[in-house]
Amino acid sequence: MEVTQAHLRPILREIGRPDAVGLCSLSGGSSPAWRVDLADGEQLVLKCYVDEQRWRNGKEAFASRLLAGLPIPITRYLVMDGSRQRLPLRFSLANYLPGATLHSLLGHPDIKSAFRQTGALLRQLHSVRLPAYGSFGSKGLVRPVMTNAEFVRGIIGDALERFEHYGGEASLTQRLRTIIEARFDAVVPHSCGAVFAHDDIHPNNVLAIETSDGHLRLSGLIDFGNAQAADAVWDLAKALFCSIHEAPDSRQPMLEGYGPIDHPDPEGALWTYTLLHRLIMWSWLRNVGTIPEAHAPSALMDDLKSMAETTG
Repeated sequence: MEVTQAHLRPILREIGRPDAVGLCSLSGGSSPAWRVDLADGEQLVLKCYVDEQRWRNGKEAFASRLLAGLPIPITRYLVMDGSRQRLPLRFSLANYLPGATLHSLLGHPDIKSAFRQTGALLRQLHSVRLPAYGSFGSKGLVRPVMTNAEFVRGIIGDALERFEHYGGEASLTQRLRTIIEARFDAVVPHSCGAVFAHDDIHPNNVLAIETSDGHLRLSGLIDFGNAQAADAVWDLAKALFCSIHEAPDSRQPMLEGYGPIDHPDPEGALWTYTLLHRLIMWSWLRNVGTIPEAHAPSALMDDLKSMAETTG
């Protein structure tokens, strides 16, 4: 659809904002989005959700509200509307965060500092405690469970089932199952409780600006579509896994920024959770067609086989 300033006028007036004087299409996301320039100089972001799968039904807004007390520049939602009455598509209207993605700044001389700040930001997110483990819905936790063991146990079953469904070799599936089960008791029960887990921190979801002295300063954290209540080390492992894929040198500065990991075997826990994240990611990429067939060359599959061999 083509969004016009006239479409937005009544919506903006409902939330006490002046008329839009400009619209600029934003690229890089999975859903159409525009920067909305208002008459008073404020800028907002309009995001439209083309299909039901993209529509989070208020999940992202709920997630952002949980962080209201933290001094973190994040997406704050002003309107979430799935009725398709004010616009033909489900949409959200939120604040605009300045800056460029860390992905676009990977060649910057201060990029390691930005990754240290990312680790510190992740630590701040994990300071938000939650009463149970589980996915977020528009009003709270969906099917919460009280222990990390129960939460991860469900993930393991689903991850292995989907891995084999999408063509993972049965022998490799069984080998990975054996490894996970052998490490489970030493890793999973040692959780300090459920915390706010972004579950998708990587260089395309973290924004930064360059200061007058040439340093990078984080200016935004976006995309709360995967956010959930989970174990902190589980979320840290996901952030490291996703970031290293795009920026191989990001691991050490992120760990420095994050600080001490509250687990009796930090490296063992990160290794085990990374194995699960790789399983989940491979199946998802098969599902969306990025990996077209099970035997197609894949760095993720190579990594999974290497992990299986390393412990074998």
